[in-house]
Amino acid sequence: MARIAVGGFQHETNTFAPQQATWEEFVRADAWPPLLRGPEMIAGVNGFNIPIAGAVKRLAELGHEIVPLAWAAAAPASYVTADAYEKMWALFDEDLKKLGPFDAVYLDLHGAMVAENTEDGEGELLARIRGVVGDALPIVASLDYHANLTPEMAQLATALVGYRTYPHIDMAVTGKRAVELLDKLLKEKRPVYKAYRQLDFLIPLVWQCTFIEPAKAIFDLVGELEAGEKSHNQGIVSVTHTPGFPPADIAQCGPALVVYGHDKEAVEAAADKLAATVKAQEKAFNGELLDPDQAALRAIELSKTAKKPIVLADVQDNPGAGGTSDTVGLLAALMRHKA
Repeated sequence: MARIAVGGFQHETNTFAPQQATWEEFVRADAWPPLLRGPEMIAGVNGFNIPIAGAVKRLAELGHEIVPLAWAAAAPASYVTADAYEKMWALFDEDLKKLGPFDAVYLDLHGAMVAENTEDGEGELLARIRGVVGDALPIVASLDYHANLTPEMAQLATALVGYRTYPHIDMAVTGKRAVELLDKLLKEKRPVYKAYRQLDFLIPLVWQCTFIEPAKAIFDLVGELEAGEKSHNQGIVSVTHTPGFPPADIAQCGPALVVYGHDKEAVEAAADKLAATVKAQEKAFNGELLDPDQAALRAIELSKTAKKPIVLADVQDNPGAGGTSDTVGLLAALMRHKA
């Protein structure tokens, strides 16, 4: 049984949005739980399809001692205020120093947090945690599918494990996968090699959907590389690809991937193969997007013969990505064309 510290700090930052994420946004509940700290975290996340819930459930099943730190999330918005970031860090800092020592740390992170005082919210957090627990302690974190996985994040974490679905249906599963990897690393005590690759283009959110190509085939490959290499004893233990979050307008924004394993050559080869596959699909991510008038006219035409409802979506004003959800361009177009 290992003594594992568990915590999380989640935010998806749209730097183009008007409203910042204040401390109050992290403290109160929305679709996700409110700020939780200490033993209340275990009960507070139970039943949610979020990474921390899957992680604590699986850690308990594996027989590990769970040491709850702090966990908080806020709805997508603009920059996390420096005040909120520092208040959350103060909780982590106090708990890490007071409740240790630990055998490992699990973190529930997003990967696209931008704060007033740091462009790389997760990279900065990992650096501060390393400053407390040291360089040798295993730290495994789960990441959102839309993470902007930076070189600093890849360097500072022992391993990063990302969602594989968009829409996200595997959030709790990802937390489970992350701590299963952590458990494996603790038990095997073997050297782990990592290979990080960053792609040089942006993928629009609407074309990141894993129900359609090319994202579907790319994530099929992610699973095949992991499972296939394991079955052939090639030493791959985890493969993560994050398509990125373009509304976070930072220098390190964009798709990236990281591969972990015990065979250095196999790890590098898998990373090269996946990076080449994503790069080859760059033009395929440039799908058709209509302006409001074009969209309204097409919807009107389709409705004449449709047997099911027509969905007309303003994908740029997405509240799930920090949009204000108050634009009326589509409504105006529908009125102009007498829909």
